[in-house]
Amino acid sequence: MFLSKTKLSQYNKNGYVCFDNIISKTNCSKVREIVKKFQSQKKKKKINQLDKNHPFSSITSNSDKVVILDNKNNEKLNNFINFKKIQKIASFLTKSEMSLWFKKFYPKHSFDGDNEFYHQDYAYHKDKEAKNKEYIQCFIALENHMLGSGCLRVFKGSHKLGLIKHHTVMTRNGVSKLTPSSHDLKKISKKNKLTNLELRAGSCVFFNYNLIHGSSSNASISDQLRMIVQLIKKDNKKNIIINKNVWRKRNQMEIKMLEKFIKVKKKLGQAKN
Repeated sequence: MFLSKTKLSQYNKNGYVCFDNIISKTNCSKVREIVKKFQSQKKKKKINQLDKNHPFSSITSNSDKVVILDNKNNEKLNNFINFKKIQKIASFLTKSEMSLWFKKFYPKHSFDGDNEFYHQDYAYHKDKEAKNKEYIQCFIALENHMLGSGCLRVFKGSHKLGLIKHHTVMTRNGVSKLTPSSHDLKKISKKNKLTNLELRAGSCVFFNYNLIHGSSSNASISDQLRMIVQLIKKDNKKNIIINKNVWRKRNQMEIKMLEKFIKVKKKLGQAKN
């Protein structure tokens, strides 16, 4: 049985737990095809264009850093991914009835892209009243997810530290991120082992929203695609409203920072000409 006391114990102790074959390899391929086709149908935005509805995707090299499918393509995913099973596991681990919140994909291109700064997901939500059992994340490897291709890295057991202080940094692609200070991370690493979560295609890891995690850039010769399924405690309308406001404010912050970034890009381009 995929649900066991051992799995629950691992999750509570470490802040994460892995499951093999949540999706078959064949279905992984089908999901990748859906995302690839969706991306190809979208018009690629130039560096001097800003999509104010999706500022994250405005500054990109080869394609969107975050891919969120439309409703039609999201429906197609149901043919290849057992979301009810994912909900069941999430509910078991949190001991709360969980429901799907949203789904998104993260492409990691070969020899390209930013690393993902270490962070806690709660740092972005800033919902101080929320408890650890009200959110959970499922990270699905749609291809072999190894160290050289930028696998997920976590500080084991760091979810027990609670929400720690984060500060804002800018990636080389012009996107702002939140991360703890290097001093704090070094201090945390002495007690919480930094662990590489290498996953085979179709495997997944469920992790706590307070678990400190990140990843390096993809140094392999193959492009990578990973999927994130975020779940929220059922009927938690209060937190849904709070997080909508948080994302709206973050969107506004991104727009201001990206507008400055685009102006610099334009000036550099004019200087070269």
